[in-house]
Formats: sequence, C-alpha cells, structure tokens
Amino acid sequence: MVQERKVDPLVRLLRNSTMRMLAISILVIGVISFLLIWKYAGNGFAGAYFLGALLGIMSGAVGFYTIEKFIDKSSLVFLQGISLGMGIRLLLLLGIFIVLMKVFNTPIIPLVTGLLVFYFIMTIFEVIFLNKRIAFKKAGKGTAQ
Repeated sequence: MVQERKVDPLVRLLRNSTMRMLAISILVIGVISFLLIWKYAGNGFAGAYFLGALLGIMSGAVGFYTIEKFIDKSSLVFLQGISLGMGIRLLLLLGIFIVLMKVFNTPIIPLVTGLLVFYFIMTIFEVIFLNKRIAFKKAGKGTAQ
C-alpha cells in the first residue's frame, strides 16, 4: 500500500495563497497582454504570444511540482533534483520551440515574447514559494509527517 503524506496545514495554506496570487497575476498580465495585442498587433502575433505564455505557465507548474517533490529530501538531493528539473524543462522547451518553428511555422518573436513574460512571472513566484517553503522547513513546521 502507498502511504499518503500528511501535509502541515501551514504548508497547505502557503500553497493555496501562492497559487491564488499566481492565478491573479497570470490573469491580470494575460488581460493586459490581450488588450495590448488586440489594439496594437496583428492576428498572427496573438496566437503565438499566448502559445508562448502557455509554455511559460506549464514550465512554472513543473517547477512548483519539482520543489514540492524534493523539499523534504537532503540538501544534496534537493539541489540535484531542482537542477535536473531545470535542465529537463529547458530541453523540453527547446524541443517544443524547434517543432513549433520548423513544423508549424510559428512566428518566433511573439512566441519568445509570451514565453519570457510568463516564464519570468512563474520564476518570481517559484523563488518566493521556495524561500517561504524553506523557512517553514527550517522552523520544523513544513515537513511531511
């Protein structure tokens, strides 16, 4: 049988508040992006931009999962897991970019712009979440029981 990990209520609250802030930020930036693109850019720009945004959001989601998976491990295993996760994410993004450019002829400028904007947002939230999660772990409150 597989044992379920019991998660401290404070960690659950941290996750929920981080996800709420992240969702609000993505929604606000998405609406601003939509309005700017609608007013100033052509139709081909919007599709590629939001495809890049989706890639940035998915990459960030994998980053959050990686943090949660390795946070209760030793420092060395945690560092290796996070580094390996970052490397795999970047290789997957590279592969997806090549397919989108060569097979689907996606415009590169809006694709990269959307990816960078949302990747940057997700990275900021990952760092904030990681710092708070480590602080909980150091305080002895954030470990799985």
